[in-house]
Amino acid sequence: MRRVNWFSAILVLGVVACSESAAPIPTPPLDEADFSSHLGFLADDSLYGRGAGTPAERQAAEYVRDEFVRYGLAAGVPGFLQPFSIGAQGQSPDAGSESQNVIGVVPGSGQLAGQWVVVGAHYDHVGWRRITPDSIVIFNGADDNASGTALLLEMARFVAQYFTVGEGSGSARRSFMFHAYGAEEIGLVGSRHFCAVPTVPLDSVAVMVNLDMVGRLRDNQLILSGASSATFVPALLAEENTTSLDLVFDDKYLGASDHKCYYDAGRPVVHFFTGLHPDYHSPWDDAGLVNGAGAIAVGNLALRVLLRAAVQATFN
Repeated sequence: MRRVNWFSAILVLGVVACSESAAPIPTPPLDEADFSSHLGFLADDSLYGRGAGTPAERQAAEYVRDEFVRYGLAAGVPGFLQPFSIGAQGQSPDAGSESQNVIGVVPGSGQLAGQWVVVGAHYDHVGWRRITPDSIVIFNGADDNASGTALLLEMARFVAQYFTVGEGSGSARRSFMFHAYGAEEIGLVGSRHFCAVPTVPLDSVAVMVNLDMVGRLRDNQLILSGASSATFVPALLAEENTTSLDLVFDDKYLGASDHKCYYDAGRPVVHFFTGLHPDYHSPWDDAGLVNGAGAIAVGNLALRVLLRAAVQATFN
């Protein structure tokens, strides 16, 4: 998550109802072990904090790409990687001038196939710092945002399988596009690049869900930003909150992460976020402090909402 100047806001939501009913959706069986495996790779010291423009950030991007391939996603751009320039903005001593987004697609079907459900998460962090001539400190960014990227990968696995075999394979439905963004920490550069040169018209995006810092669920509280962008978003969240997470609607984080350019373009968005903590942007944000079961609970809610959004004919 990008550091910003926080400000207070009050979000007042009315009670709304979705105009269309959808077929029952099975409880999405997101796998905590798979999530933890992705998290462990992305937040390992060997990736040196995944600083924007570094070889380690590129290695993380290639890991995401390889998992998309393994899960059977189609390439959203040639080779899955969408490169872009970051100039001299890198936050690590070994940063170069280029980063990349990773884009995978699960095609839709029927009359809704030309509309898109976008799931995004940034995979970069703030890299490493030299503290003495012979020692460095690594900012592994397990919560920020290896957690969101790991959850995105697990959701991509489920969606690809669900719409290939089983109940989800036959109906008219929107297409899914999974985005792993680079260079978020230096100014939301990856998501801004996609919104500037989108691979599909932005007005065909039915909803964008952003997973940024979803690994520290505490007191069952989940913060949701941007849900005011469309009445159907809080309606679906309320209907699909089967595990009774404490949903807190708060738009003060609206400009802090990769959903912002979609919101600015008038698209419905929601940012899933389990809150700030003292380890934010510190060397202590490590995988051992991530609440895996909590992340899976967040992912299950997000996934149920998106599966509904994929097939619902219209929204109010």
